[in-house]
Amino acid sequence: MALLIKAGRDPAENWIKAIAADLPELDMRVWPDAGDRAEVEFIIANQMPPGEFASFPNLKFVASTSAGVDRLLNDPDFPAHVPIIRSINTQRTATMCAWVCYQVIGHHRRFAAYRQNQPNKIWEFMRYAPPDEVAIGVMGLGTLGGTAARTLKGLMYDVAGWSRSPKTMDGIKCFAGADQLAAFLARSDIIVAMLPGTAETTNLLNRETLALLPAGAYIVNCGRGNLIDEDALIEAMDRGHIAGAALDVYKTEPLPEDHPFWSHPLVAMTPHYSSNGGARHGVGVVVENIRRVRAGQPLADVVDKLAGY
Repeated sequence: MALLIKAGRDPAENWIKAIAADLPELDMRVWPDAGDRAEVEFIIANQMPPGEFASFPNLKFVASTSAGVDRLLNDPDFPAHVPIIRSINTQRTATMCAWVCYQVIGHHRRFAAYRQNQPNKIWEFMRYAPPDEVAIGVMGLGTLGGTAARTLKGLMYDVAGWSRSPKTMDGIKCFAGADQLAAFLARSDIIVAMLPGTAETTNLLNRETLALLPAGAYIVNCGRGNLIDEDALIEAMDRGHIAGAALDVYKTEPLPEDHPFWSHPLVAMTPHYSSNGGARHGVGVVVENIRRVRAGQPLADVVDKLAGY
């Protein structure tokens, strides 16, 4: 029984140290040194070269290192019978929530304009609406989106949420499904997109849906790049309907050098940077599921492959 680690941003050594604290006897290997592949029963990875997952005959699960599992689901050679464990990482949740709050508050209170005024020595108080008069719409109410929604509510914003299936949250009006999307968009001054990347969410924010937003609405996206029709967003900003966008994810990453986002005056960009989840904050779900396999118990936090999350 061995665990293979194909690390993402956090080095494999950090995963080994964190897991060894709970499972010191576990045989842990680091990609690409898999050894005898028949001995590997668990893999920690966000993706592998084509065909690699299928070469491990005794896999019990693959634990994602990323909040999104689209790279695993889009691998045509990923074994259909192997469960995917979603990443549960408290640090990722906290850092993404902080990024969202920074973007929302920065737009609402016009921090960029103050930065522009500073070198020109302009002392100007720019009025802003009280937070409870600013309608925030959070798209996606899972762990990440739900945390952001509750945090923004705690900062006195008027927060609503939209998800594909009905949910309830204290103090937050929840919309669900295609039938309620238009009403949700129409009441949202700032959209915070935190949905997973699936076939159903691709280009969910397009020419038609962007037009449903109030004039002067602002877009924040740290979910997946496929959520937004990028050409439609640029058109909506250029004609003045959308005030701007703070983007952390894109249809193509790294963003091509000739992409208009680079030079667009209304776009604030970060390079898929909004969250960071270190191994020591995400190891719990891996350790728990290894113990469940050993005890013959059902796995926890398993991705619904049909739903895409």
